[in-house]
Amino acid sequence: MSSSENQIDTPALVIDVNILERNIAKMAEYLRSRKSKLRPHVKVHKSPVLAKKQIAAGAIGITVAKVSEAEVMAQSGIDDILIANEIVGEQKLRRLARVAKRTKLQVAVDNLENVKQISHYAAQEGSNIGIIVELNLGSNLEGILDRCGVSPGEPAAALISEVAKLKNIEFRGLMGYEGALRKFTDAKRKCAAIESALALLVETKEQVEDAGFDVPIVSCGGTMSYDIASGFPGVTEIQAGSYVFMDATYLRSGIDFELSLTLWSSIVSRPHANKAIMDAGYKAISADHGLPIVKNRSEMEVIALNAEHGHVSSKKQDISCAIGEKLELIPTHVDTTVCLHDNYVLTQDGVVKGNLEIACRGKLQ
Repeated sequence: MSSSENQIDTPALVIDVNILERNIAKMAEYLRSRKSKLRPHVKVHKSPVLAKKQIAAGAIGITVAKVSEAEVMAQSGIDDILIANEIVGEQKLRRLARVAKRTKLQVAVDNLENVKQISHYAAQEGSNIGIIVELNLGSNLEGILDRCGVSPGEPAAALISEVAKLKNIEFRGLMGYEGALRKFTDAKRKCAAIESALALLVETKEQVEDAGFDVPIVSCGGTMSYDIASGFPGVTEIQAGSYVFMDATYLRSGIDFELSLTLWSSIVSRPHANKAIMDAGYKAISADHGLPIVKNRSEMEVIALNAEHGHVSSKKQDISCAIGEKLELIPTHVDTTVCLHDNYVLTQDGVVKGNLEIACRGKLQ
């Protein structure tokens, strides 16, 4: 570490800017040879600054999870946003309609009553909202993808025919999510499951087109499936986002991007010869996908987390670390780690370049 990096106060979420930019460039270059475009899901980094870097590299727009995220991104000047979740309730729908006055906005839906409400509030605000019908792709895949969405085929086509009758909204396409199929550890089985799910999406597109409706958008794909989804005939855009940072789960799955984000912590206590306590616990790093990994220290293992502390053990008799020493932790789930922090620390070539606000932190509504 340089002396500049040693000044980082911990716990801190640290981005290596050079690696981040390589990841952004690598995904952009990969997709130049594919028919699908990139609409990255920015819930992973929650930063308009980083979203604009992805757009500058070739992304056609962004994906968000919440109305509040869309509000922040639209206010920053991003002009093409997909909210890849169903939005319900008067308060959120009024805000949705207002955001649509500032940016090209699409929102996922899976039932007619919700679409009627979106139309109502859009008419009141004088805005126009794009409708993306979400399909539930999970019925024949062990329930792994059984989340939101209308059933593929005729139920989706019937919904779209009703959507077309409403004012201040416009049917713009279909969406499905197959990224959860990372749970298939065998590569061939995973590929077959993803292709099976995407086939439902594209077959529904063709059925809707046969009924006389244009389907300009077919949106799907995450970092875990970007290579398969982006080459699947009929898919127009993918929502991969975690590739910018990566985490231990993606690395174990063989996703070929570099780790640009780590959680820095400091050793604060040495209760035993083979144990150390650090200042990063559940409030600094998530463990919903498993305990974090100590970067570049294979002899050290995180064995437990408390609210404010992490327990590190050594496979050797005497752990080699001193009080005040910094450790880099690799999160196992980057999304749920980022949302615990207000800022990133940016480093480049071993030098701290400053902080970057996580502007969408806490934007849950």
